[in-house]
Amino acid sequence: MTLTLTPRDPRIHVFSVSDGPIKLAHQTYLSQLSAEAEGTSLTEVLGAQIDATYAEVFAVQDVQPMGLRVYLGQAHDIPEEALAADAARLDALSGDVLVLAPRAVEGLESLSPRPELTHIGSYAPAEADNAPRDLPPAAKEPSVVADDPIPQSGLSKTTIGLIVGAALVLAVLIFLL
Repeated sequence: MTLTLTPRDPRIHVFSVSDGPIKLAHQTYLSQLSAEAEGTSLTEVLGAQIDATYAEVFAVQDVQPMGLRVYLGQAHDIPEEALAADAARLDALSGDVLVLAPRAVEGLESLSPRPELTHIGSYAPAEADNAPRDLPPAAKEPSVVADDPIPQSGLSKTTIGLIVGAALVLAVLIFLL
């Protein structure tokens, strides 16, 4: 089976991994930063030179509390409507899955996956909504903030002056005695 890719393919490609002679190491995007994956290379399994940095291999059970469809929707921004056609297949998956982000297959025209990989689907992520929107109307009259006097805390200047004066008088009396 050959999977034809469109130029600058923006889709997320999902494959199930069957038991067989291939052994794909589990990896996430971050695991590529720490160590080289062991097992059969993704390039060998997919029949094309992919960028493994943008590939994930994991057990469906790892995302079981939320489910694979919810994971794909949240992690890859795939609309629920795009996953609806394959909902039964996605919900029935068990074992390992391979998820390829668009940058993993950038520049490729096709993939030739080995028989142990079953292509479940290719899903376009949600498009950014860059439509212009009206801004709220500006205030016609600028608002004026009243000057609040800074409240005085503690002793007033007069009280401080009296205390300093009394202290000087006491110092003079002590010096004269």
